[in-house]
Parts: sequence; structure tokens; C-alpha cells
Amino acid sequence: GLKWTDAVALLGAHTLGRGHSEFSGHHGTWVPNDRAAQVFDKRYYQELVSRAWSPRQVSIDPPLLDWTTGNPNTDRPKMMLNTDICLLYNIEESATCCTRTSIFDQNGRNRCESESDNECTRYDSDHPHWEASKAVMSYLGGSSQNDNNQPFYEAFKLAWFKATMNGMHDLKPVEDSC
Repeated sequence: GLKWTDAVALLGAHTLGRGHSEFSGHHGTWVPNDRAAQVFDKRYYQELVSRAWSPRQVSIDPPLLDWTTGNPNTDRPKMMLNTDICLLYNIEESATCCTRTSIFDQNGRNRCESESDNECTRYDSDHPHWEASKAVMSYLGGSSQNDNNQPFYEAFKLAWFKATMNGMHDLKPVEDSC
């Protein structure tokens, strides 16, 4: 079966593509822009760790929440889902928080669009999600600002194999036919 490390590796695929409000209710990319969203790399983890993410109410009926950083009202916002944020932060206890309250813009304003006085809690080593937090940091390949994608690539390759091949022992090659 899959472990937390595998789930974290598979979620790294969020580095590709974007959410569209018409299809999922969530609008934005997990990385800085559409160009970066075309590259399969560890950028998803860099964004998760280095930015100030605040909750954003996307819809009231049905109730829908995601997380944004920077200006949420642009036509190309950056976003994370609860499933992304909960890899590092315990949002089960409080979803009304900001992931990094210590980040300020050039004008001295807090980067948290909301909840700038309530920082999200990171998991302790005795929490069941601790393995996920460790995996995020591992897939960064060292500090968050480097070009070492290898830990992520290796973990993704293994997790993808487990997720797609588990229980499939009698697969046969696809035959060409017209």
C-alpha cells in the first residue's frame, strides 16, 4: 500500500497545471505562473514551504475553502488545497490561520491576506502526519532554493509505480490493431 511519503510524492504533480473554478471550484496554479505550471519539478514543495498561505472562501453553497498567497483577486492567483496545506500544517485544529506570519512585502505589510496574527501550527514529531512533513522537506533536496529535483523524482517514480501497478500481476502488453 501507499505510505505518507508516497502520497506526498504524488501530490508533487500539482506542480503541473491549474485549477479552474468551472470544473473544480478552485481557481489558480500551485506555482507562480502558467509557464512554471508546465514544468515537472519540485516547485510545488518550494511554494508550500516558502510562501504565506491564507484561507480563501471560494464558495458558500456548497462551502468550499482553499488557500492563496499574494493577491487572490488576480486572474491568475496562486493557490493550494487543504490536502496540500495539511502536509505541513495542522489545519484540522484551526483552518483560520496563515502559514507564515513573519513574511512582509516591501511596504511592510504582512503577506498574509487574512489571519496575519494567527500562524498555522506545524506538526510535532509524535503526530501521525509528521511523516508527511518530513517527506516535503526531503523532496526539497536540501534548502528550498536549489536545483536538486532528484529526491522528488525518485520518490515520485516509486510512488507512481506503487499506485498504478499494485495488484496488477498479470498485465499484458497492448497490441497494435486497426
